[in-house]
Amino acid sequence: MDALRRTRSIASHADAARRRPRTTGLVVAVAVVALVATACSSTPSATNTTSTTATTSAPSSGSTSPGAPSPGVTASTVTVGQVDDLTAPLPGLFKGAEDGTEAYFDYINSQGGVNGRMIKLDAQDSAYSDGTVANATTAQIQNDFALVGGFSLDDAAEEPLIKAARMPDIAYPLDPALSNLPTSYSPVPNNDNEISLTIFKLLKAKFPQAVKHVGILWANDTPATAEAEQAFERGAKAAGFKIVYDASFMPSQTTFLANVLTMKSDGVQMFFTQQLPDAYAATVAEEMEEQNFHPINIQGDAYSANLIKDGGSAVNGMYIEIGYVLYLGADDNQPAVKLFTKWMKIADPDANFELQSLFGWASAQLFVQGLRQAGNPPTRAGLEAALDKVTSFNASGLLTTSDPAQNVPGNCVILAQVQNGQIVRVAPSPRTGFYCLPNSLLPAPGFQPEVRPTPSS
Repeated sequence: MDALRRTRSIASHADAARRRPRTTGLVVAVAVVALVATACSSTPSATNTTSTTATTSAPSSGSTSPGAPSPGVTASTVTVGQVDDLTAPLPGLFKGAEDGTEAYFDYINSQGGVNGRMIKLDAQDSAYSDGTVANATTAQIQNDFALVGGFSLDDAAEEPLIKAARMPDIAYPLDPALSNLPTSYSPVPNNDNEISLTIFKLLKAKFPQAVKHVGILWANDTPATAEAEQAFERGAKAAGFKIVYDASFMPSQTTFLANVLTMKSDGVQMFFTQQLPDAYAATVAEEMEEQNFHPINIQGDAYSANLIKDGGSAVNGMYIEIGYVLYLGADDNQPAVKLFTKWMKIADPDANFELQSLFGWASAQLFVQGLRQAGNPPTRAGLEAALDKVTSFNASGLLTTSDPAQNVPGNCVILAQVQNGQIVRVAPSPRTGFYCLPNSLLPAPGFQPEVRPTPSS
């Protein structure tokens, strides 16, 4: 998948929930890992997390006529909305999405905003409730210019409202139907439709025998995780992998010992998953070590400062494949990483540098790129027309390059490894940037790159 794993894998976040699965017992469907960084000073945030009480019915039209004023726009401000899982199913679960979005807007506002307008963020809590999500989204469609950077396990509840209103949504959606809407633009496009074979080809060249004896685990959590796993297996098999152990696990699972014992018995030589976050990946590694079972261990969702703290010596030698730079250490001298880190700490001095933070930042950057060309005053129609032209985007090098306009993922990765308590790049990854293989996208049967209709609103 483009190295950001459109597999919508699972994540455990929130400091209280970042303990190992033995103590949390909760798995959440998403793509990523929680990441920690140092603290700095702060400035006031424009975020409002008070839940709305708007009606749950779809708005008759969240759209505006071409050239007419759009909601959320004044002479001096542009207000955008987002809905995040902030208090449930875990306290503070995806606060990082809000922090990352706010951080980029703070950076842009420090430069005078866009065309003289400051950007404000109307962030609302999903409360992990379909009704609350629908209420908040309805109000934002009526009152805000666009939806930017939201991250919720309940984002499927947004989909019919966004579709009916033709509301611009610039974010990393988990719901497949939401990601395929004509007004949805993601900095990390949906690779359930078109999966990258780059990582599979890389691993086959590096471990030609082990790929014939592969074990996988995937989260039996939501339709999104199941769809993502189907795409993953389609890509693996197309590249010549032989899967000898294939099992799902439930959100309540707290140990993987039975899986480990069966994989050992089945002769698994490579364990490859993109749906285990740091805490769970650490537990699997520990249980493998306890059973003297040492397959090549490759993770797509475990990049985190907590991985090493939780897993200790058991995770030493673990490989991690990702579609974003190693912003927790190995690549922290890159200008884009420095900028991201600086403004994250300004937006929230207690910021948790989870991957949702990076998605929020990248979504905000993609939105601003479109906003600059959306007219003055900007209109939703102008925003869509501008974003329809963004066929190459990488958040200034933080992400692998993809095509948001046509919803086509990237085909580049970084292969990293845990070595002596550090997560470092390893061959064939370059010292900077990404390892890329052209013409390595495998479309799902019948998939065609998206052709955006001419915006009518």
